Amino acid sequence: MWNLRLAAALSLPLFLLSGEARACATCACGDPTLTSMGTEQPFEGRLRFATQMRAWGLSSGQVTVDGMVLRELRMDVSAAYAPRPWLFLSATLPLQARTVRDVSLARETGWGIGDMEVNARFFVFRDREFSANHLFSVLVGTRLPTSSTLNDAQGRPLSLDAQLGTGSWDPLLGLSYTAYLGDWSFIASATGYLPTRGREGFRAGPSVRSTLAAQFQSTPRWALRLALDGLVEGESNHAGVRSEEGSGAIAYVSPDVLFSPAMDVVVQLGVRVPVFNRLGGNVQQMPILQAALAYDL
Repeated sequence: MWNLRLAAALSLPLFLLSGEARACATCACGDPTLTSMGTEQPFEGRLRFATQMRAWGLSSGQVTVDGMVLRELRMDVSAAYAPRPWLFLSATLPLQARTVRDVSLARETGWGIGDMEVNARFFVFRDREFSANHLFSVLVGTRLPTSSTLNDAQGRPLSLDAQLGTGSWDPLLGLSYTAYLGDWSFIASATGYLPTRGREGFRAGPSVRSTLAAQFQSTPRWALRLALDGLVEGESNHAGVRSEEGSGAIAYVSPDVLFSPAMDVVVQLGVRVPVFNRLGGNVQQMPILQAALAYDL
């Protein structure tokens, strides 16, 4: 009897202090693979925040006729939540600083909020509930016209190239397959965008963005990733006038290093190097420098 009373007395504080158990993201999904935002394994209640910095630029046209040079520094702030094991909801808000210089050396500068993107990713197949090796998902979402029209000092709207977004609703649909095979993981994805007409009657061409990536991770903290990223885009339309500038296809080779300095934190550093360019309008894309940080709360 005394033993029973002693056991009850010792277990009472544990009972009163018990609550919902929390585990790291690796423990909850059963896979130690370091993942960037949008490629993670889902589990119910997963909440992830991320920020991504990108520096990029391009030139277009003929230098002495209609040449234009664009430079941009962009930070994407993202949040993703899984209310169910098969559903991931996410939102990304871009903060941008952009400079455009034309052949006359006139310069336009704008900064602020770009067009927000909201998505729902449905995991329609997984080979097993815990620590899945194969995942297939469908992505549905849209870009929102959250960017405002930027004006110069005289109150006149900046050129479309200097604006931080098209100001249109752009629905999107994507497919993705991911495989986790020991130290290796692979991803193949394609997402199509169908822009509507936005600011000043401009309508961007329909486009498809694709990724083929392989990642090697022999330790819990470090991973190397190599991807081939592609973009195919149709002709744009400005107030009824069709334009081939920027339409066509481009492909990038994208090496990345992923590092986890602490539990549930992933740092990603990489570059996107254009290796194939068939864009109209003599568009020349510069390498894209990228740094990202993801945190599971």
